[in-house]
Amino acid sequence: MKNIKYPISDEKISRLIIKSYFEDLYNAVSSDVIITGAGPSGLYCAILLAKNGFKVTVLDKKLSPGGGIWGDAMSFNRVVLQKDVKDILEELNIPYNEEENALIVSSISFASNLIAKATSFSNIKFFNLISVVDLYYIDEKISGVVVNNSTIELQKLFVDPMVLVSKAVLDATGHDAVLVSFYNKRRKVDMIKEFFMNAERGEEEVINNTKMIAPGLFVAGMAANNVYGGHRMGPIFGGMLLSGKKAANLIADYLNTYKK
Repeated sequence: MKNIKYPISDEKISRLIIKSYFEDLYNAVSSDVIITGAGPSGLYCAILLAKNGFKVTVLDKKLSPGGGIWGDAMSFNRVVLQKDVKDILEELNIPYNEEENALIVSSISFASNLIAKATSFSNIKFFNLISVVDLYYIDEKISGVVVNNSTIELQKLFVDPMVLVSKAVLDATGHDAVLVSFYNKRRKVDMIKEFFMNAERGEEEVINNTKMIAPGLFVAGMAANNVYGGHRMGPIFGGMLLSGKKAANLIADYLNTYKK
């Protein structure tokens, strides 16, 4: 007696995966917004933009999206957020405990709920194991990114990349500020680099430092503090969510102007 009523052959498994993946990749060649880095600021920015009807492509060079959330505090799987973002946690169905005027959240729940929410939108396409290796520049503005497979980049193989086109690009790559660094090679940006750790100050600064660097190029999250010299932070993520929210508003305003 067979336990599986609807068996699937290995050939069909391969065909279905290839068909589904490359349909998404084909459609992602042109987007409204490309977000590089699927940490908390990038993910929440993607969610808000998708809610407003924009077509969003999210790229992450690692196997698992979520950025620094998974690492939590010295591998202790808890993170802390300010009460300012309680409404966001409730919107994302992330359970929390409130103690000493702070919110304590499981890092696993935080990351997985953010990812689940983002992947629930049909107008957000995710691609992991994809590295951005340069910026695409046309008509005096950043108009997309140059990408390659992360394993190819790690092996330093001489394989040509491809271009994904968009109307706006967000650098949410964390401490490295990868995209702004690429821009800085050709158009000088005063990258101050992140300062010593001070979570209280850094969380405020990360919101203030979320900006448009150049036409079409935006920066959020820890990348923003790296560019503008804000303090680095530890396992506290309220500022990251609020940075993603600010980035979404800035990008939406830019895109609405872009259409006119």
